Amino acid sequence: MKKIISILCIVAIMMSSFAVMAFGADTGYKPYEESQYFTYGDYDIHYRVIPAEGKTKGRIMMLHGFMCSTFAWRNMADEMSKKGYECVLADLPNFGYSTRENADMTIIDRETLITELMKSIAPMNEWILAGHSMGGGVAVNIAIENPVKSLLLYCPAPQSEFPVAMKGLVQSDLMKGTMNMFFKYGTEVDPLVKMVIFMATLDCKFSKDYDLNGVTDAVQYDDFGAGMCEMMYNVRPTDLENADKITCPVLLVQASGDLILNAQMKKQMNSAFPDATTYNVKGGGHQCIENRAEEISTVTEEFLNTNI
Repeated sequence: MKKIISILCIVAIMMSSFAVMAFGADTGYKPYEESQYFTYGDYDIHYRVIPAEGKTKGRIMMLHGFMCSTFAWRNMADEMSKKGYECVLADLPNFGYSTRENADMTIIDRETLITELMKSIAPMNEWILAGHSMGGGVAVNIAIENPVKSLLLYCPAPQSEFPVAMKGLVQSDLMKGTMNMFFKYGTEVDPLVKMVIFMATLDCKFSKDYDLNGVTDAVQYDDFGAGMCEMMYNVRPTDLENADKITCPVLLVQASGDLILNAQMKKQMNSAFPDATTYNVKGGGHQCIENRAEEISTVTEEFLNTNI
């Protein structure tokens, strides 16, 4: 461990010319044709609206997982829009094309930012809220505090507080610089990225044909690594103790082949939502919302038709 830390520090010093300063997202930049930005405080939150086809049945806010962006929802959004649902895809702070946090800005938690974005589009009681992995933890917190119509959780990951003892190291300029360089150049190694995608989906063909730019462009954009370091101490832990305050219908989808979530994390979510409608994606990986979107969207539509 000491050797690894030493190597990281040496690399960071060598890259000191790339002095770290996390900047807000460039709101003039449109990575997608439908890209929009919601400004709140020091934050610019990137989001996209995928309109419903035909008669609109409802509106879904979709929150991505760790290391992901709105790109991860592309297949689910396409499927759900065909079924009559307007889908709003948002990049959480430090991910995708949203603002990277830094020590000089006034920090606002993710739950508040997404809630305010949702309110800017429609009243909270008109929303269906969906979260995958890390986004599931954020969605739980939002649903505890707001009267959403339904909560959709896909391989949700509860978040906990990061060890305070490591804050000095993780938030140092050396570490931020190192992480910036790692994500900028490490993600240019296609075989490595495809291996990660395979581990997340357990789908060889899907991984082989994957559009890597959808992942690498967002990770290489702005100071992604520095934002990751800053974010670790700004996240609100998932408040599973108060999950019983959520009175709306809940769909809880897990994947049998999930290599990211351990048994304890799954147990925590299952225990927090004993009355949820559950579904197991047999043979599916953690990122099943991508390669198993058709299957999961069908389950989601049936759930929504029955419960709201």
